[in-house]
Amino acid sequence: MRILMSIQSLVPGGAERFFVNLACGLSERHKVVCYLPLSRLGDPALTAALAAKVEVHDLPLFTPLTYRVFYKLMRMLSRRMPAFDLEQMLHSQQLRHLHRQHAFDVANTHLMPAARQVCTAFEHTRLLITKTDHGDTAHPDLRQDAVIFRRLDALICPASVNAERARQLSFHSRCDIRTIPHGHQVSASVSSLPSFAGITFGMVARGVDDKGWHEAVMALRLLRARGLQNLRLVLVGDGPALVRLREETREEDWIVHVGYQSDAAAWIRGFDVGLLPSCLTEESLPLSVIEYLLCGKPVIATAVGGIPDMVGAAGLLVPMAANGRADVQQLAAAMQHMMDDSHRARYAAATAQASAAFDLSSCVSAYEALFLEKVSRQA
Repeated sequence: MRILMSIQSLVPGGAERFFVNLACGLSERHKVVCYLPLSRLGDPALTAALAAKVEVHDLPLFTPLTYRVFYKLMRMLSRRMPAFDLEQMLHSQQLRHLHRQHAFDVANTHLMPAARQVCTAFEHTRLLITKTDHGDTAHPDLRQDAVIFRRLDALICPASVNAERARQLSFHSRCDIRTIPHGHQVSASVSSLPSFAGITFGMVARGVDDKGWHEAVMALRLLRARGLQNLRLVLVGDGPALVRLREETREEDWIVHVGYQSDAAAWIRGFDVGLLPSCLTEESLPLSVIEYLLCGKPVIATAVGGIPDMVGAAGLLVPMAANGRADVQQLAAAMQHMMDDSHRARYAAATAQASAAFDLSSCVSAYEALFLEKVSRQA
């Protein structure tokens, strides 16, 4: 098969890392061409890892500087000519050029901007178009995204909760909705953390407030206030929430900020327990939870999105408080429970079974089977 895969850029995030894993996996048996129009705005290491395995195309005129200028000009122009979309014209021109070159059998898009670009470019072209849901389908802007739901042939959901949400949307009757869990693999790196005599709780995520960074810190503060001093909290990630938190916790030496790390597994292996007290109800299968499980680490997370099905017997689920965020008291209680060696060992023993659902080769094979099925039907 000849497969077009598209995402805006490879900024650090779970959707982007899955995109790279899937593209590289599919390239083992198929011709894969990736369209990353804003590739220069992404993580250079992640983009280089993809380009080492597959053919990658972008829009050369878009650098971080030129795109900011272009975006501002387009905002001004759209007020005078709302129907004129120069950026989409550029995407359509490039995408159609690639299709003429490669005669794709199927397109697979990730996140709404890429889906919009591909569906618009090929709205009247005989090409199978699929989208992988990363929770972003939960809140479509029907003014912009109507073309997606007119044109999309298949929506691939990573968890049953995503599929259930999708079936509530008006387009579901004409779109094939399938569930395929995200696959992933971690490096064999040893721990990058210095040794520590106590218990290490760690968290890996995007640096946004809704992932629950502040709640993790508050829960550890509660435990330390109870006299439990042999604890540390390791925070792996970067973004606005972590910039603020780093400043707020400057005097708390039991909090270790390590910033964004391309090889998260090297830090997770130094954790005793992985945390994700997210309040994002549209969470699908958070990559951080998958990585905790693949590294054999018990999990404490909120019961949102697809997380309950992921964790199973390999961890504890924390309820939401009245304010719509993780219940800090319950989070602290779960962490204190995990401080017991026997409890922690029991949850760790269940991670092998829990992580089996996220085998990358099985995921790639499932995508391949779906594409072949849909292409053969279309033929």
